[in-house]
Amino acid sequence: GDHRVAAARPVGDLAGAEETGVQGGVEGHADGLGGRARGRGLLDADAVRGLAVANLAEDGGQQFDEPLEQLIGLLRDSEEQAYSSADDPLTIVGNLTSGLLELQSGHFQAFHISELLPTSLKDIEKAYESKGRIVGVPTGLGEFENSYGGLSRGDLAVIGGRTSMGKTSFATTIGKNAAERGYPLAFVSAESPPSKIVLRLLSQASGIENVRLHAGILRDADFGKLIAAAGRLEKLPMWFLGGVRSWETIKAWLRGIKLREPNLGLIIIDYAQLLSAPVDEKKRYLEVSKISAESKGLAIELNAAVLLLSQLSRDPEKQADKRPKLSDLRESGSLEQDADLVFLLYREFYYNKSKPRDLAELNVAKNRDGRTGTIKVRFQEETLTFGDWTESAPATDITEGSHEAA
Repeated sequence: GDHRVAAARPVGDLAGAEETGVQGGVEGHADGLGGRARGRGLLDADAVRGLAVANLAEDGGQQFDEPLEQLIGLLRDSEEQAYSSADDPLTIVGNLTSGLLELQSGHFQAFHISELLPTSLKDIEKAYESKGRIVGVPTGLGEFENSYGGLSRGDLAVIGGRTSMGKTSFATTIGKNAAERGYPLAFVSAESPPSKIVLRLLSQASGIENVRLHAGILRDADFGKLIAAAGRLEKLPMWFLGGVRSWETIKAWLRGIKLREPNLGLIIIDYAQLLSAPVDEKKRYLEVSKISAESKGLAIELNAAVLLLSQLSRDPEKQADKRPKLSDLRESGSLEQDADLVFLLYREFYYNKSKPRDLAELNVAKNRDGRTGTIKVRFQEETLTFGDWTESAPATDITEGSHEAA
């Protein structure tokens, strides 16, 4: 297949895609969406290399400053690797992009504690003044952030759940909330094309039921809501890669997005068990272990929080209490030990229709920097949206047939 990194699609390019099934009046309004995002390619390697060569010729062999020497060295090494054909092209791209990121950010420098303390103290001061936690990546879930500390850059958070518990909806909700607060999002979906993820976002942003958007069943009043929602979404810093399951391709794409969005705040990968990674022995648990370990490495390298979704086995469903446990992750390689946080999602309504339809449980089963425990969260099934649970809010009464959450 074609694994070019340029497969990145901004949300504006997808908001009017045919796959949404929305016809008629929407198309005329959607023509202008995404104009600002189109045409911005990833780093043009030929241009960078040409600039380095031009500088080399102009200086007539004079000494360059250290960063330029390093850049020229990186490009030469990559060129030699490409001509030798000994390495996989994606490995070459990954090595080059990592080197460029190192040059760009100085991320791998060593720091003395005296250089780090002022930043830490400033973060504590900000948290004190705002009566909130130390600044991290906002999730929009107030109770979770206040009780458990939320997400931070460099964190690997695993979202575990069985089929139809709402893992993708939970991740999409957090991604949209983060992007709305100025934290760029990179969303990798191995299960769905990007247009389906954007359909969820349109449902969340417009308040129009997801099933109606899928079927194109719209009322006259819906068109205005839909166009307004698309207009808000297309301004958000959100990037999508869909239908790709090669872990090497995904890593190269994420590093490319970091070059495009230096302030990249959140990476969502949906989901671990669908991805393929090169390992010596073709065993699933070894592939998942490699993916989880390298996801943690990417969180630190790219200075972003990583949400890695994980499917859980259905075996525990044979038990009386069907709530997932941390031990359920142990079948999936080293996910549990690599993660800084583990969230386990559970909706009892899925098993017992007498329970509130909109009630979900978020079990913070592991938290390296804080306490663990379970909180209630509200799941709005119509728009596939998660939010804070408030006891005073009425439970959603849906008498029509259920549609499953992903």
